[in-house]
Parts: sequence; structure tokens; C-alpha cells
Amino acid sequence: MSSLKIEHLAKSFGTTEVLQDINLGIAEGEMVALLGPSGCGKSTTLRIVAGFETATSGRIELGGTDITATPAHRRNTGMVFQSYALFPHMSVADNVGFGLEMRKIGRSDREAKVRQALDMVQLGHLADRMPAQLSGGQQQRVALARALAVNPDLLLLDEPLSNLDAKLRGEVQHEIRALQQRLGLTTLIVTHDQEEALTMSDKMVVMQGGRIRQVGAPRELYDAPDSVFVASFVGNCNLIEGKREGEGMFRSTSGALLPCARSEAADADESRVLALRPERVRLSPPQQGAASAQVVGVTYLGAQSEIRVDLQGTRILVTMPTPQARDPMAGLAEGDMVSADWAPEDARLLPAGA
Repeated sequence: MSSLKIEHLAKSFGTTEVLQDINLGIAEGEMVALLGPSGCGKSTTLRIVAGFETATSGRIELGGTDITATPAHRRNTGMVFQSYALFPHMSVADNVGFGLEMRKIGRSDREAKVRQALDMVQLGHLADRMPAQLSGGQQQRVALARALAVNPDLLLLDEPLSNLDAKLRGEVQHEIRALQQRLGLTTLIVTHDQEEALTMSDKMVVMQGGRIRQVGAPRELYDAPDSVFVASFVGNCNLIEGKREGEGMFRSTSGALLPCARSEAADADESRVLALRPERVRLSPPQQGAASAQVVGVTYLGAQSEIRVDLQGTRILVTMPTPQARDPMAGLAEGDMVSADWAPEDARLLPAGA
């Protein structure tokens, strides 16, 4: 496997700038997720790395070698497309061996590599099947086996799980991640699914409008977003507008006084946004001295429940394990009064409008 380095990458289609000054390093054996909304430039970045698009400017290194001008077929990368791109007239084995045949690998070596790749994804018993005879999850694994068969220096995944149902997607996420870690594959995956990025990657790259907004480990981006955009895109988040009022306190625009992390960067007269994850809010029966809130909605989600409360005119979403029958919080309903609190360090102040 090899490391990947992207320097000052830019791409324009006519007068439209799609990518602007993209800089990113991926260590050998690391799995990195490009995450962002549709049109943010993540797939274009992947296609340029693969060699399917040409950069307007910038430089790409793979394993220390400049591949910026290297044609796609000469870059030792393995690609799994969103549509899987399997040949319907070829068997599973022939699909997996196609890249090897294009590389003019001898038949006996090619067959051995095909068997090895199919065994990696646990589909050796389906080598003679046609793609139409496979389920969506099996087709996805065939596409992955085809990418692995060429022993790539870099594995590229372009929203590979978007065509699977939710339950199967979760299972395949773990399978791909386990295989990637076992083989030490340097991997770049494009996704718009925040859960997929959090589950599968060592590092996340959040993009917006053709630019990188923040790079970091999944926990870092979830716990310490540095902008309103990242906080809102990576997981659910309460975003409350207002201003800092003294150290460790925040006054919302509705007048609620809320605890927050201490921040020397925020002046009292500057507009700020308080970012608070729903699961960090604790609800309890009303008690003297605690902030009182009124339940305005309850959504049952099985093991979890979402409770919306009004805290001094400020609406807050709370996610909590569904209370058991004997729990004092069981049976919460609209109109009930509760106490709501959270650790100050769990409420971050972020620049407004960012």
C-alpha cells in the first residue's frame, strides 16, 4: 500500500469552480472519508485521484510518485463505483478478473488471483453466477473483489453502499472496514452519509462548496466541530443563536441563560451559536434549583426516544435511551415539566453564520 498526498488541487468546468485549493494527506493503510452534501466536490476529487478527470491545477502523489499526469490505466488504483459497474454478460469470476486481463496477467495467475479476491469477500462459491443472479449486497462484494484483485496501492470507493437497504448497508460497512484493516489498504471513500463516515473511517474530511471545511478523526469532528456547518452536518446538533454572557454562560436570543464551555475567543457583544449534541442533554423529574423545561413532543424510536423541550423559550432536542416502565421518566408526554441540564464543556460556542 502507499500514501496519498494532494496539494493545492483545483478544478473548473468553464467558469465554474468545482474545487478550490484542496490539500490532503492520507497515510499508508489509513481509511479517509470525504463527506459533504451533493455538489460539494467530493466525487470530483475522487475522480481526479483515479485519473478519470484532469485537475485544472495542483499535484497528486501516490507513494511519493507524482501521478498528476499519469493516465488512469497506469495508476495502480482499485475503484468501486456507486453503480458497481458489473458487466451483465460476464460471470462473477470474469468480472473480477477483467482488470487482471487488461493488465495482461497470465490465465493461471489470473484465476488464482480471482479465487483469492472472491474468498476475501466470501463469494468463492458464486464464481460461476451471473450478476443478475446476485443480490445487491453480493453485487457490491463482487465490485469490491474486482478492485482488490489487482492488488491496488490505493482503494477508491465512490458511495459504494448507497444502493443497499439500511440494514444491509450497516452489515457491509463493517465488512469493508474489517477487510480494509486486515489488508492494510490505503482507502479513500466518498459518502454523503455521516453515519457511514463515522463508522468506517480513521479520518474524515468535511467539504462544502468545493473547499475543505475541517479534517480530523471522527470523534474530533463530532465532539469539537469548528463551524456551524460541520456541527450540523456531522450528526444531529442543537444550534442556538445568542451571545456569551460572562464566563461559562450563554444568553440565547429568546432570553434563556444556558451553561457553555468557557471561551476566551468569544466577546460578550459578538453573536455566537451554541452547539449542543442531543444525547448530552440530561432530563430528570422537576427539581428545585434546576432549569425547568416543558416537553413539547416525544418520538418513540425503539431503543431510543427523541424528546423536544422548551427551555425558557428555546427549543432543544434531546435523545435518550427509551425509559423502562419503572423509570421515573417513563411515559413522558407533551405538556409534562422536566429538569434539563448538561455539562458546560458539552456546549461549544461557534462563530455565527459559519
